[in-house]
Amino acid sequence: MVFTEFEADIGGSQRKVISAAVTPARLSDGENGIALRKQRTLPFRVTRMWSAPAGHYPEQWYLVDPETKEVIYEGPKHEISIWGLQAPTEERDEISTPIDLEPGAYLIVFALGGVKGGELEIAAADYPSA
Repeated sequence: MVFTEFEADIGGSQRKVISAAVTPARLSDGENGIALRKQRTLPFRVTRMWSAPAGHYPEQWYLVDPETKEVIYEGPKHEISIWGLQAPTEERDEISTPIDLEPGAYLIVFALGGVKGGELEIAAADYPSA
């Protein structure tokens, strides 16, 4: 699993994703991004590490077409507890229901309390059937 690290930004809301990864749920489907079969997603995980002021927040992520900015899929919405700026909080979702998706580049946009906390470029690619 390859995590993308983000640079610190002390301005603004201080709600930041400090690392994130999107990986197939099964190791046999690849190491990074979203594996596809017949333009449908195979199960995948979205993992992110939040740094934010202590409190309880609604948290969600979105799969976005980077060219049109269209939201293709809304990840599950959670109410999470953040320990504080010095204690990163990890969240992880596994998406097992297939999503119709073309191969290509996408963004995962992360939001905490309705505030964008980061984005991650990912690739969706065909995975050959066994």
